[in-house]
Formats: sequence, structure tokens, C-alpha cells
Amino acid sequence: MHKRWSALALAMFLTVLLVLGSSLAAAAENQQKILDTADILSEEEESRLQEQLADTAGTYQCDVAVAAVGSCEGKTPRQFAEDYYLESGYGFGTESDGILLLVSMEERQFYYATFGKATEIFTDYGLERIDEMVTPYLSDGEYYEAFSLFGRLTEEFAKEWESGRPFDTDHRYEEEMSTGMRLLISFAAGVVAAGLILAGLFAQLKSVRAKGGAQEYVREGSFRVTRQKDVFLYRTVSRIKKEKPQSGGSTTHESSGGGRAGGHGGSF
Repeated sequence: MHKRWSALALAMFLTVLLVLGSSLAAAAENQQKILDTADILSEEEESRLQEQLADTAGTYQCDVAVAAVGSCEGKTPRQFAEDYYLESGYGFGTESDGILLLVSMEERQFYYATFGKATEIFTDYGLERIDEMVTPYLSDGEYYEAFSLFGRLTEEFAKEWESGRPFDTDHRYEEEMSTGMRLLISFAAGVVAAGLILAGLFAQLKSVRAKGGAQEYVREGSFRVTRQKDVFLYRTVSRIKKEKPQSGGSTTHESSGGGRAGGHGGSF
């Protein structure tokens, strides 16, 4: 009886170890989501970003990291970003699922490197939209704002992908309108409405109105047409741009580590 209980306890213990082992294997090896060798962030900013990115990575099982470096050390931004991501132990699962934003200060270039399921979450269109929103902050030297926005966007894109419809050419991302812009639009609408009301009141004060055509000012029988002809004055040509079809999806390639990778880069 004692042997039977011992065997049962051992089996339960091994099962727990197996489950824990699987969970640890699925987790990203590198838990540090911020690398700032360029020293462009304060300690407090790094701490905030670390918490933000780690939370998103854990929630969606897709790593999210930022690397701000002095230079790419002779490599292209794409090579540096992919090598750094893989060599640093980032990524979830067998395909190292995740995204890394690399910013190189010497070259003034950036690169978004995606791996595994991140290539599905962040399509070519999606990376271009993130670029459009984040790059202005990089150009202005507002690095914390740029990285924080990147973190928020990765969460929104991952959430949309989980719903079964990632942001792409057939499902475009619309940036949420700021409070200031809403107030400006409301003010402009109020001005237009007030202008229309005033215009209506002024129109009621006029007792004399101009006639719509010259015929109203001609005395009947005093004007005769003796000759008429058609004269070509001008022509109007309207052109409509023919939009090129967009395929959507992600362009991928084999990374230096042998896995599926995608990405997008540029200058700031």
C-alpha cells in the first residue's frame, strides 16, 4: 500500500515538473525588454517601458522589445536587429515569436524586426502605419514618447490579431482622435452653424434683390437678334486616378537563425 502511494506521489510530481517545464520553455528567455546603450532614456522611463512591454509580451505570448544603440557596428539595421534579437534570447515558442524596434543613433535609422507569429500580427501595411505614427517622435528627439507609443500599438495590433482579423490593407488601422482635435472640430462646426444663421438673418433684411439674368432688364420689343453663331471657348478634362491593387499580408524571409522573419525600416 505504501509503495502504491509513493508511486502515485512520484507520478504527480513528474507531471507538475512537466507542466512547469513546458511553461518555462514557452516563455521568452530574455525578460529585459529595453536596451539603451545610446543612453537616451532616464532610469524612470526605462522602468515604465519595461513594465509596459513585458505586460504586453506576457499577455499575448509575443515578445516586444526596444533596442536603442549607438551604431549598427557595420551591419545593416536589419542584420543588426535580427542578430541582436535572436542572440539575446528574445521570442516565445519554437519560432521566437516577437517584434523588436531597433533605433541606431549614429545612422539615424530604425528597423522593426518581426519573428514567427509576429509576422502575421504586424503585416507590411501594419508596420508602415506604425512607422508613420512613431517616426515623428523619433525625429523630434522624443524617444520615450516614441517607444511608449510603439508599446501601445503593439498591444492594439496583437489584440486585433487575436480577434481573427489583423490590421491590413482590407482592415485599416484608424488612429484614435485626440481630445484637442475633437474640441477644434466642435468649435469649427459651431462657427459654421453661427455663420449660416447670421447669413439667413441678413438675407431677410434686404428688400431689393438683383435679377438672375440680363433678360429681366431688357424692354420688351427693343432687342432683336440678326445673327448668331456658336463659339468654342474652352473644354474641361477630368482624370480619375486608377488605384493599384494591394495584396496585403507580410513579406517574409529566412533570418540568420533560420526562422521566419519580416520587417520594415527607414530613417528619422
